[in-house]
Amino acid sequence: MSVNMPASLRSTTSMLRTLSAGQSDALKRLATGQKISAPLDGPTQYFKARDLQQRANDLDALKSGIAQGISTLQAASAGVSSVKALMDQARGLTSVALSTLDNTPLAITARQQLADQFNTILAKIGDIVGDSGYGGKNLLRAQPATFSATDETIRDASQITGITKVEMTGVIGQDDYRIEVDGNGEITGAADDIVAAEDALGLAQLTVGGINALNGGRMDDIRFELYGTPGRDARLVVLDGDETWTTSLSQVQLTAAADSGQKIELSHSFRSGAQIDLLIDGNSMKQALQASGVVKAQVQRDIDLEIRVTNNEGITISRDARTQDQSTRLRAGENSFRFDDGTVRLTIDPSRIQDAADVSSNTYGDLGGLTDILRPGSVLTKEMPETRVRVGVERLGFGAGNIALNQYTQLANASSATWSYSDISGGNGVLGGNRADVSRAEFGIDTQALQGMSSSNTFIYNRDPGGGGLTTVADGDWDNGEFLNPYVTGWRANAELQVTYGALVNGNRTVSINDGLGGSFNGTLTDRGNGQPSVVRISGGVNNGATIGLFHKDGSAGQRTIFILPGQDSWVTADDADSLSRLDLQDMSQWNGFQTDAAINVSIGGADSAGLGLRSLTITQTAIDTGQTSQESVTISNGAFNNLFYVLTTGPNAGANIRFDGPASATDLNFRVAAMGKTLQQAPTVVVRSQADGETATISTRQVSVATTENDLTVNLNANGSSRLEIKAVNVDAGPLGLGIDNAANGWRDRSDVAVAIQDLTRADSRLEGALRSLQVNADLLRARDNFTSEFAVVLRSGAENLVAADEKLEAAKVLTANVRTQLAGTMLSLMVQQQQRILGLF
Repeated sequence: MSVNMPASLRSTTSMLRTLSAGQSDALKRLATGQKISAPLDGPTQYFKARDLQQRANDLDALKSGIAQGISTLQAASAGVSSVKALMDQARGLTSVALSTLDNTPLAITARQQLADQFNTILAKIGDIVGDSGYGGKNLLRAQPATFSATDETIRDASQITGITKVEMTGVIGQDDYRIEVDGNGEITGAADDIVAAEDALGLAQLTVGGINALNGGRMDDIRFELYGTPGRDARLVVLDGDETWTTSLSQVQLTAAADSGQKIELSHSFRSGAQIDLLIDGNSMKQALQASGVVKAQVQRDIDLEIRVTNNEGITISRDARTQDQSTRLRAGENSFRFDDGTVRLTIDPSRIQDAADVSSNTYGDLGGLTDILRPGSVLTKEMPETRVRVGVERLGFGAGNIALNQYTQLANASSATWSYSDISGGNGVLGGNRADVSRAEFGIDTQALQGMSSSNTFIYNRDPGGGGLTTVADGDWDNGEFLNPYVTGWRANAELQVTYGALVNGNRTVSINDGLGGSFNGTLTDRGNGQPSVVRISGGVNNGATIGLFHKDGSAGQRTIFILPGQDSWVTADDADSLSRLDLQDMSQWNGFQTDAAINVSIGGADSAGLGLRSLTITQTAIDTGQTSQESVTISNGAFNNLFYVLTTGPNAGANIRFDGPASATDLNFRVAAMGKTLQQAPTVVVRSQADGETATISTRQVSVATTENDLTVNLNANGSSRLEIKAVNVDAGPLGLGIDNAANGWRDRSDVAVAIQDLTRADSRLEGALRSLQVNADLLRARDNFTSEFAVVLRSGAENLVAADEKLEAAKVLTANVRTQLAGTMLSLMVQQQQRILGLF
């Protein structure tokens, strides 16, 4: 049965349902704060708000990547700061090294320890760089292309005799490095050290010579120690590495030597090949003894031995065991050769490196320079390496007796070689002077000492005939053998030495020398006796550092003029006093073009001998080798003449120039000429050719890896990736691809080695500052973008919220209104129901 409700009741019920629904919607908007939560609520606002919200969400995602980028940069910056601290420590080590540059063993060891600590710091820099990564990226370790020496070429270089270790460091490019060992191994002592040792120990004529041993050579200083106190016996100890040579001298021996004026002559050969020769002056050694009981000195051992490294560009870096420049001196142990694209490091074994040297070039020596090798009347039996020796003594010239000899022999496992001449051109050969009984042509040749000897083309001439006092030759002869003084070295310009010397007093005399070119010597010389010269050194002028040996002739005072002509084509001497007076320095330097030694006679006729106002001049030249004679004549004016030039037109010396002065009267002038060029080649000459061609090797560096960007960092700054920050990794490793700090060179043996490290650190500071600045700029960029992203996301969300947000006051009013209306409708409905029940009750 259906019940029909009155229209008013139905209307009220419907209103209650509407009020309830409106109240529910209002409560929901109040609860969510949104007036649009679904597309149907407002499609335009809903979808627009969702887009804004999505953009905000995308920015939130970007913020995470930006934050990680900032953290990566912060990690790298922290690493750079730590690297900077280590570099400051390294710089401190260089400062300490510069304060301990002595060459004492203690200082050398200290610098080696500092160099090792420096290398340790460089390794620790690499550790810090390796630990500075974040999130799989290390902005301090870029990956550029790398280069390295090939194992095969390193191995080849290591097989050079005497090279025990080969390394390439600091390699940043591709190149080839050719290694060559050169030098004949001649040993000499540093001149300044020898003078200082003589003064300190009471020695005379100390020489350090010999040839560096092929097996057992050394490169360190030779040390001298004199033990004893004043008035007591003396003991001289010479140390060559671990080998010692000791000579004991009693006070009786020293006093006897002092009283007799004789020097005690000593000589010793060490296993290293070094030969020590010295004279002990009794008085000087007695005075050298100190109350401390020991006097020490050392002589730097210079060796004709060099290692050269040349790259593909033809750039050569050399380290030489003879140079006085400590920064480029070849030494035992590590020797570095630093190029722009890498550093070659060779560790040298001094006992064997000589065996790798190329000494195949000819070595010439004149008898004047080889007096310690060719000794008339004695046979030397010093050890020598296998070698081929050609002895060519063609002639001695200057009327001293001539020898014609050519011998060639192969020596194998021999300790000496002896040539004896008993019948040369019908008689005994004579060397120098004219006393065959003491100058027989019997030679002992020490080829070990011979290697490396070089001829001197400096001619020395006593301008003053005869006379006492001092002379330049041991026998005092003034016209023969003038070139036999082996102590004339280092002359660069023709010089006329004015020598003034005092009388000999208590074994000493004052000597003053002026070379007329700004050079001089002023000092006191000790009579060395036994034909031993006093070697003096010129100071100042163009000939600064040149030396000359002066021999004692007698104890008188006097003066002497000495001519020195370096680099002359020909030498001329006068055979008699009159000829001597007609030959000066300028004349001598103009004699040139001679092809053979010759005797020149100039016969000058008297006044009018060739006609009125004229006289004849006849020049006769006789070749000393062959006896060939040629003669030519000219006519000259009467009267004296100076600087007469004449060109020979005949004979073996046609084209040669002569120059001399002549008096007004008739006279004969006699000269002897040595052909310098030929003398060097043939007379007298000793030529040594070593069988060793030298050992070489080439180190090749090649690319071993390509550049990668694996440590570069890309940070996206917007959702579609159209805006991004590319952060390139830098390299702050200590090595060549990073800061460019090479390992300590040569154990910091010299100031220049430390200077290289300081230069590297200075350059590295600049690179490190640049890396830190780049990191900081990128970090600042990311922080700015991070702040912008955060603020912009807030703007987007605020805009989205504004589109869909409900008005809380309005919705609350709606709820309250709905409550009131619901209550009123409810009351109305209740009243209507009661009224309806009353009506129904009437029936």
